[in-house]
Amino acid sequence: MKASRHPYLDHATPLAFAHRGGAADGVENTAAAFRRAATAGYRYFETDVHTTADGRLVAFHDPTLDRVTDATGRISALPWSEVRRARVGGTEPLPLFEELLEEFPEARWNVDVKAEPALEPLLELIRRTDAWDRVCVGSFSEARVARAHRLAGPRLATSYGVRGVLGLRLR
Repeated sequence: MKASRHPYLDHATPLAFAHRGGAADGVENTAAAFRRAATAGYRYFETDVHTTADGRLVAFHDPTLDRVTDATGRISALPWSEVRRARVGGTEPLPLFEELLEEFPEARWNVDVKAEPALEPLLELIRRTDAWDRVCVGSFSEARVARAHRLAGPRLATSYGVRGVLGLRLR
């Protein structure tokens, strides 16, 4: 009996991913970066998520705004009203992950949950938008990936964490 694949992987492999929107110009994890990737033909995108102090799920790699925006501070310590004013590369706003799901309805998303507080809001968003076949949840934390799978069940696609990838390489 052949093992069934998750609908997230229902495309031919290998899969090309636009990491952080494929933003070689440094304007990463922005709607503009993902638009360029979609125009270039990418259908699989990778992004990261953090939550603001008031629980908004932001597509952004770093825990702080300092490296790539014109603002400073920990995303988790700031309300969305402040985070939304930051500009990546001085020009592009940080998107909410929900906005990206809406703008790119045909895209598949590999989402790295960077911190534990972002996990449940992400799972709730996937439930609310019925994005089960469009989102694969990953993290460098094996425990976080396992918790995501426990909370969401088999409808959720999850990726390997560091140990899982290492195990594959050692086989």
